[in-house]
Amino acid sequence: MKSLNRRQFLKTISLTPLSLSLFLPGVNAMDCKVTHPLIPPQNQFHGQCPVCGMVRSMWARTWIKFTPYQGVEEVCSFHCLADWSVKTGQNPTDVMLSVYHEPGKMIPADQAFVVLGSAAAGTMSPVSKIVFDDKTKAAEFAQQCGGDLIDYQSALATAKSSVLKENKMIKTRQIKKGKIVEPSPTDRCPVCNMFPARYPYGKSQLQIKNGKTFHFCSTQCLFAFMGKQPLYVDTPVKPFLIWVVDRNSGMWTSGQTAFYVVGSSKVFGPMGYEAFPFNSMNEASEFVVENGGTVTNYGNVTIEKIVPGWEYPLKE
Repeated sequence: MKSLNRRQFLKTISLTPLSLSLFLPGVNAMDCKVTHPLIPPQNQFHGQCPVCGMVRSMWARTWIKFTPYQGVEEVCSFHCLADWSVKTGQNPTDVMLSVYHEPGKMIPADQAFVVLGSAAAGTMSPVSKIVFDDKTKAAEFAQQCGGDLIDYQSALATAKSSVLKENKMIKTRQIKKGKIVEPSPTDRCPVCNMFPARYPYGKSQLQIKNGKTFHFCSTQCLFAFMGKQPLYVDTPVKPFLIWVVDRNSGMWTSGQTAFYVVGSSKVFGPMGYEAFPFNSMNEASEFVVENGGTVTNYGNVTIEKIVPGWEYPLKE
């Protein structure tokens, strides 16, 4: 077989970003894909995304922090930042972004250079958004690994444009992987002993880190359980994931970033008075106009606020 000259060789290979990188001086082909998520988890990173439940020890490369608003101050990705922005109707302020290749380093958003849609793995979205603190490095990465060089505001706008569509796919994937567990016909609520599967708009759940799931027929029972666990379980548990059902769409949504309407005297849930969950502050506010009550966030909901005059039953 005759040997190929340089020109013939170049014609025979696919000119992908990886193959092109073989001929780009000063560029390491392995930079396109680094270990993401971090495996094993890097426990020097602390925090959990309240939107999706993922932990910083694994997803530190794309972690984002900002000024606390409605009890939320950090998320795992541009996707979850966009989700929170849509939920609240507000753009986060004082945003700090992790540098993708140096996950321990965070920089102000207005100093970041973002490569959109490269071959590198992102978080929560099929379109990665890779953050750099140096424009030259970002441009070299885009040349080697594909993607477009944009700023923070453009990256957030792109994430917002696709977040609702992506959420439907994500919820399906979370159910398939057991991050969300649909109640079976025989599962019973640990507070009232009713069957959560019979209440598609009332059901909620609490999952602990080992995967064990507690199913509730209503948010009233969920918050009663969290208010005084010793009445319902022998050993108190630490919630890892909390899921509730959006009143409008019927889709599962994070209990920690839902907005709740309490105090409505026109609409009731499976157990009567309810904390009705909504995926956005605007939707919750519209419900209040029609049905009364007040809007509050997860951190301010208690069983005493849901049910007037509530008293915990005595444990036998």
